[in-house]
Amino acid sequence: MNASPRGSVRPMLNLRQLEILRAVVQYRTTVGAAERLGMSQPSVSNTIRHIETVLGFPLFERVSNRLVPTEEALILLEDAEPLFLLRDAVNQRAADLRRGRIGRIRIASTAELSEAVLPRVIADYAGQYPKVQISLETRPLDSVLQVVENGLADVAFVIAAYERQALDYETLVELRAVCLCPADDPLARLEAVTPRDLIGRQMVGPQVSNRIGLMIADSFRASGHVYSPSVETRFMNAAARIVREGCGVTLIDELSAHTVLRPGLVVRAYAPALSFELSAATSRTKTTSRQTRRLITAFAERVQAQIAEVRAEAERDAS
Repeated sequence: MNASPRGSVRPMLNLRQLEILRAVVQYRTTVGAAERLGMSQPSVSNTIRHIETVLGFPLFERVSNRLVPTEEALILLEDAEPLFLLRDAVNQRAADLRRGRIGRIRIASTAELSEAVLPRVIADYAGQYPKVQISLETRPLDSVLQVVENGLADVAFVIAAYERQALDYETLVELRAVCLCPADDPLARLEAVTPRDLIGRQMVGPQVSNRIGLMIADSFRASGHVYSPSVETRFMNAAARIVREGCGVTLIDELSAHTVLRPGLVVRAYAPALSFELSAATSRTKTTSRQTRRLITAFAERVQAQIAEVRAEAERDAS
């Protein structure tokens, strides 16, 4: 075999050529290597001859119709093995990315959803995709929307959001407003609670300075009454917990109400009908990752199933 002229630069071997060499070393025949790699036997033989030409030394000796690798071939493959390990790791990473098994999801949410739905959704998702890093920030509505706009969160789950130019909203479910009160309260005997029924009562509820409080206040105003809770809260789940501790009654969303429901408390419909959109907010200028999209779907399925259970239970209680 002729060597290249002194001082010339030989072409480098590529990973595919090394892979073919490794297969021949493993199977000791070009036929076996060809079957393993899904190639024709002549293509494997031609590649081995080409490699030997490039390197300038033989890689195999033929012994009893078997190809026995030379010491040089074994040394070459030993040095090349980290390349195969790296290739396999990259391929596995690509497969994991394709299946959504690795990555990062940054979630922002208001407190109502961080308490009522997200713990179960995150636990299930983390169990199914343990290599996906998940973070959860619980904030007031304005701040929740802001972190998605600024790229500090991938998705926000919010109730009664308002339009923001940089955000897209996907409505997942409509939450009804309900009255949460003690079972021995006169309100518990009503089929539906109206603003008039709540006048003069000790009310716990969302403060008028936030969007949900304003929506409740508007419903009172339309009925000719003034919404003026004795105890104001920023989040509806906080109002529900205060009522659970024996303080007054509250108007909140049905999800927050049923999260704290226990013997001694009841939920009654609110009239006029009032509902709050539960939405997923994502950036309008950034493509939503497949992991984030998958989590939004899981959240939507969970909250829709939970609301269906809540309403079925309410219908059973009413009958």
